[in-house]
Amino acid sequence: MPDPDPDLTRRAEAALARVAEAWLARPGVVSVEVARRRRDGAPTDEVGIRVTVEPGGKPGEAPAGAAFPDRLEGVPVDVVEGRPPAPES
Repeated sequence: MPDPDPDLTRRAEAALARVAEAWLARPGVVSVEVARRRRDGAPTDEVGIRVTVEPGGKPGEAPAGAAFPDRLEGVPVDVVEGRPPAPES
């Protein structure tokens, strides 16, 4: 698989740096990162911003990902469900 576009990676990192703190402060957000995008479960050579949100929610509520844009400064944003890492014992 080819390396991601370095220009897009730099733009994604810069865009994420401007919003990471605010996005991480939102309820249900587990993590934000620059990562390869996935399609049908497989990684692609395209980079984007991945926002991981806690799974679930109350019936009838908008999913946590509804509050995030599809793109941030031209960089694609993907919202996925996941759990916070378990604390080490």
